[in-house]
Amino acid sequence: MASLRLGFVGAGKQAQAAHLRHYASLDDCAIGAIADLDAELARRVATRLSPASPPPTCTTHTELIQRHRPDAIVAILPPNPAAERVICDILDAGIPLLVEKPLAGSPAAGQRIAARAAATATPLTVAFHKRCDPATLAARGEIDRLKTTGELGKLTYARVHVALTGDWIANGYRDTLAGSLEHRRERFPDDEFPGLDADARKRWGIYASGYGHQLDWLRHLLDEPLAITHVEPTGVLLLVEAASGLPAVFEATPCQYTQWVEYAELFFERGRIRIDLPPPLAVNVPGRVSFFRQDDRQPTHTTPVLAYEDAMRQQAEQFLAHLAGKPTPLCDAAEALESLNLATEWIRRLSEAPAAVTSMP
Repeated sequence: MASLRLGFVGAGKQAQAAHLRHYASLDDCAIGAIADLDAELARRVATRLSPASPPPTCTTHTELIQRHRPDAIVAILPPNPAAERVICDILDAGIPLLVEKPLAGSPAAGQRIAARAAATATPLTVAFHKRCDPATLAARGEIDRLKTTGELGKLTYARVHVALTGDWIANGYRDTLAGSLEHRRERFPDDEFPGLDADARKRWGIYASGYGHQLDWLRHLLDEPLAITHVEPTGVLLLVEAASGLPAVFEATPCQYTQWVEYAELFFERGRIRIDLPPPLAVNVPGRVSFFRQDDRQPTHTTPVLAYEDAMRQQAEQFLAHLAGKPTPLCDAAEALESLNLATEWIRRLSEAPAAVTSMP
């Protein structure tokens, strides 16, 4: 089987550390071309990936599509208006696409991109990589099994905890190449954030991009849509309810940490599952999952040994599987829009709360 030819739009440090390095090492694909406004950075990145035969480079996504026509594209761009235009052009070209989270840089843009993906029927995957961590994969499999067998009773409660103050990079950018082009900062107009005041618009990115990860992670673990039931005014606690009525809580930066701290717990009537995730850019470091059971008055605790692969590499492997038509845990545009809408509703209700928000990363 011939390797899939991938095109990359964006060659910055996130593209290099979280995406390019993994795809370049996989046997089932080849880097077909790299586009970046910084032509010199694109050339240097391509040369580092393959010194003897670097992939071709260009400065626009239009040139990448027209001249190189890859089988799929990975677009790693900041969520600004330019990124929306790039995504929609790729969707219109009918090329399967993976983009970084969040889906868009404004609530209105998220609606437009999701609608464009549906209208073109072009596969659009959003890189909520926590779904692909080996610990999450193991936990989700066990959760589904326990729901089917009922051996630990019903699922009763779930919680997610994260602090955005910890070291999420973990030296992940250490070997990345820096560009020299100063990009023009383009912002969405205020009417792209309906119902949000100036302060809420200013903070929106933290909730959509930062906490959006955990909103998607919780939704994925439960495999159900979520609805907000209570917004605690300080911003530390968010209470949600799954479609089945299951209650869940999100603990958002309740204290300052130096190291990265992120975990989820799901409680059954006679047991629980805990997942601890590593820093997002840690290389070859999987999360840790523990299974606790109360059987015949004898408690048991097991922690399986997981493969030394990180979520980003697993995500690359899952995207190739997705392109081959196989089922994967990846997030599509419709699900990503759900998380975007939840984040928007959260920050809107916080802005309307009587007490000021005091817990902010």
